[in-house]
Amino acid sequence: MWKAIKYDNRYLDEMLQMTVEQYGSENDIADRNFLMHEYFANPVGDAVISLAWDDTKMQIAGQYVIWPMQFMVESNKIKCAHSLNTLTGKQYRGQGIFTGLAEENYETACKKDITFIYATPNPNSYPGFIKKLSFTELGRLPLLLRPLKPSQMVKEFLQFNLLSGLAGLFDGIFSAKMKNDDGVSIVDINPDNVELLDVLWENVQDKYPIMNIRDSAYVKFRYLEMPRREYHPVIAMKNGMPVAWAVGRIMEVAGMQCGMIADFLFQSGEEAAAKILLDKLLVKLQENGASVAGSLMLSHTEEAKILKSKGFFKCPRKLEPQPFPLLVRILDATRADKKILQLSNWFFTMGDYDVI
Repeated sequence: MWKAIKYDNRYLDEMLQMTVEQYGSENDIADRNFLMHEYFANPVGDAVISLAWDDTKMQIAGQYVIWPMQFMVESNKIKCAHSLNTLTGKQYRGQGIFTGLAEENYETACKKDITFIYATPNPNSYPGFIKKLSFTELGRLPLLLRPLKPSQMVKEFLQFNLLSGLAGLFDGIFSAKMKNDDGVSIVDINPDNVELLDVLWENVQDKYPIMNIRDSAYVKFRYLEMPRREYHPVIAMKNGMPVAWAVGRIMEVAGMQCGMIADFLFQSGEEAAAKILLDKLLVKLQENGASVAGSLMLSHTEEAKILKSKGFFKCPRKLEPQPFPLLVRILDATRADKKILQLSNWFFTMGDYDVI
């Protein structure tokens, strides 16, 4: 039998061991420094961690974690959380740990004024969120792709040098290139100038009804200081003001070096600057070894239109590495706007959850 207990640092080593058991030692969440940053350096607040404890064997049997976030919902700051890093020890599966810990966790979350939980589960976890935890699926996030170097893509994915040579005929067509700057300068974001995000956020925070707050504190935590990950954050300046922002990260997917656009957002009316910014980021990702670029971007957004104008296309569902559903459970109906349950009101990208 197991019982729910609250997190304490003395349990972290066991949590890491359980992670290694399920995902291997190379996964980010099997690294102590990564977890300590992810769980306890968040400017919005510490992670809410619920643990299952086996009194007989005196060991951790499972964990459920939510990551506090702060969203703008209809021009109001709302505290919410992202469900992540759910684990059950192999010998304890089928004992109701996932459901039991989640409900215990949500009770704690309510006391911390967390209004809703959102989840982006993999196919194995999806049924539990829908059938056992009463989450609502808002819809699926489209995966947009753009080849950068077809010859490299074919070689990495198919391991076939002959086809790679033929695909090389298209490298020049798909290669990312910088265009006329049109009075726009592109600046790399670093700890010394990250406050530019506060200026940009002030001008874009009401662009969509529901958005994760992208201020300097969040960007420092999420992109500049995150252990084990190298991000490429850039901002477009026009007339001395920031008007567009994007961040990329190279990671291996299906054997290919993919330049993931973790975030991309611009001020309405600054489409030209947004295109220049995107060109700059794609060139940087290409120079750092990416053979293909990818982004999760909802089709109703202006950002999706710019991505498509730059050669991104919607990946057929059959070819997606996995589905990308967005699920929500409202914890406090008295403070939750009904628009939260309508995907058309959301702005959501890869950077709004933790794996990219």
